[in-house]
Amino acid sequence: MARPKKLAIVNGKRVLVDYATRQDEYQAYNKDRWRYQKEIKQFYNSKAWRELSKLVLNESFYVCRMCGGEARLSDHIVPIKVDWSLRLTKDNLQPLCDACHAIKTGEDKIKYK
Repeated sequence: MARPKKLAIVNGKRVLVDYATRQDEYQAYNKDRWRYQKEIKQFYNSKAWRELSKLVLNESFYVCRMCGGEARLSDHIVPIKVDWSLRLTKDNLQPLCDACHAIKTGEDKIKYK
């Protein structure tokens, strides 16, 4: 039986990748994040964040604020690395799909660095 594939954006192009490969990337990313950003990792694993994130998604009916597609996550408008005090402020959150989140993250790196 073939391994399941998952749609991913690699170098700006949509490609199907092995799920295990993508999962390995996430594990490596999270391992690095845990090593250097413990406070942020602990925040994203907190009950308060999970509940607030779910509330924002439910209130928006899981509709992405940017494109109108299916939102899969709540995103901080002002990143928590920029203003830690806004991390649990509902007005600082927006529902986004994976693609729009990737675009916004790229824009934030340029804007806030």
